[in-house]
Amino acid sequence: MTFAITLTAVAVFLSAAAIVILAILVSAIRSDDRAKNLTGAPRTRAEQATRRLLGVGVRTPSSPVHTESDLP
Repeated sequence: MTFAITLTAVAVFLSAAAIVILAILVSAIRSDDRAKNLTGAPRTRAEQATRRLLGVGVRTPSSPVHTESDLP
């Protein structure tokens, strides 16, 4: 019986931790997207952690995108 209670407590703790981490990531994604600052360095640690976790770095201006009308 104590094993079941312990297992349930661990499951609840891990679920709560996952929800908290997800909430932090979602809020950082929304604030970073709203500020439209992906061309600059992250402003906060939450934005920095979110970019690292999602694999998004700092976007740099690149060469212009060519369209079909630009081709000879």
